[in-house]
Amino acid sequence: MRRYIGYREFVQRDQRSLVGTALLLTGSHEQAIRLALRSFQTVALSWPPPVWENPTTHAQIALYRRFLARPSAAGPTALVRLPPRQRLLAVACLHDGRSHAEMAAALGMPEETVQAEITEAVDTLTKGDRARLVKRMSTAAGEASVPDLSARSMRTLRRRRNRGVLLTVAAALVPVGLIAAFVMLQRAEVWNSALGERNRPHAAQAQEPVRAVSSPAPSATPAPWQAPRTSSVIRYAIPGRCPGQGVQADGTSPARAGDVTCAGWTLKLVSGGSESSTPGLPACEGADPCESTLSVPDAAQRLARGDGGKHHRLVPAISHDGRRIAYLSAAERRYVAHDLGSGVKRYLSPVLASADTENGTLVSVSANGRHFTVTLGERRLRTDFTTGDLTSVPAEQLPPTEKAAAWLGKRYDTWADSPSGRYSAAIVAGKGEDPHSLHVIDAESRRVFRRLSLPETERPATAEVVSWLDTREVVVRMSAGDGGEPLGLFRVDAVTGRARPLPGLPADAPIVLGAAVTS
Repeated sequence: MRRYIGYREFVQRDQRSLVGTALLLTGSHEQAIRLALRSFQTVALSWPPPVWENPTTHAQIALYRRFLARPSAAGPTALVRLPPRQRLLAVACLHDGRSHAEMAAALGMPEETVQAEITEAVDTLTKGDRARLVKRMSTAAGEASVPDLSARSMRTLRRRRNRGVLLTVAAALVPVGLIAAFVMLQRAEVWNSALGERNRPHAAQAQEPVRAVSSPAPSATPAPWQAPRTSSVIRYAIPGRCPGQGVQADGTSPARAGDVTCAGWTLKLVSGGSESSTPGLPACEGADPCESTLSVPDAAQRLARGDGGKHHRLVPAISHDGRRIAYLSAAERRYVAHDLGSGVKRYLSPVLASADTENGTLVSVSANGRHFTVTLGERRLRTDFTTGDLTSVPAEQLPPTEKAAAWLGKRYDTWADSPSGRYSAAIVAGKGEDPHSLHVIDAESRRVFRRLSLPETERPATAEVVSWLDTREVVVRMSAGDGGEPLGLFRVDAVTGRARPLPGLPADAPIVLGAAVTS
């Protein structure tokens, strides 16, 4: 072991700092120690280091690359909920002191990307306060429990040396064995496989029937969706067909809490002319308005609760002008938003942990389409799409409809909140033969603002609130009371009660409205 002189001292000197860095990346002491040991082993392969190489830098770069190759996250800290690459860049540059140029060269990416990722991480974790994040990382790394790794590292080197000796001996014996086997084989008999079957005359060979072997099924996990740049707007979205409950999106069973068990939404787009210049959208040959469909395969529909196949239902949020859509990405496990006009994509949340979705999760959009709010348990994350700024919403700043959610839940089975956050709309079943009615609730004062009659139908009907068409009109789905046959969607004025049919929309499936009115 003369070759490894100085290696034990190197491990003893750098083990605390390396385990601290690994703890920030993984959130687990066990995983941090395992990651640090493998990084030390990488340095040992080229020990002693050349005079121009710093072994500490070598170990850190090895740790970064091993982490990216197999990222992991454990623990309740907000840092480990960042995407792996963003988390690594923040730790390497803010805690380890690596420059942006060094990390760009080590990971093979532009320096501007490194800068942008770090800025986003600082904004997400400490609202732009870099000094506070550095101090928080230093405190967390200092709490690492670090055993003496030098003895374990040296044992690994000894095992590697012994394994090398055995492989050398085996390599020397293989040619000898082949020569002996060749001499001992009977004449004209050749062994053609490791199964020990000898060649026989052709006539004596049994003919094995040809079998069709299917190729492995492709992964069901969709790739992240990229919105096309188009002048079309989203009129509405409907969910795709889901498999049975309680299984993951790739067909395995059972699903764990927080797993996306179904994904895929279809958008109905509409524009005032031909879309032949937009890739992926068909030309309408002068039709006005031009309608087309667009699939969003990674938009999640269901999220497993982990309690016997039950799940949370997820719906996207579409701005009222139909130009922006936000949803939970099954591919990236975080909320994203897209602008169809510019093709810009924004991240609305960190990568979700199972604790974030225990009580369900949802995304909403402001009346002007600029702000998206993601609800993760008790947390509210609001993103300004124009600037990309993400902030946490304090409880006192929640809109009246969210503050009154528990009160509404005791009185109504389902309801829909207005874009202004001031009013809610709910259906109330009539007593006896009395028809259903629409209640418009002032969430701030928690009183019924309007009691409105529903559209008259030829047959007894039931109703449910779909959503608000704008800040004044509510969309209601009517169904036959005897068999549930859909009777259509209606737009009801929340002030006057005037009801009008809303044609051209599917009434027999769940629907999320965007720019639903085209004329």
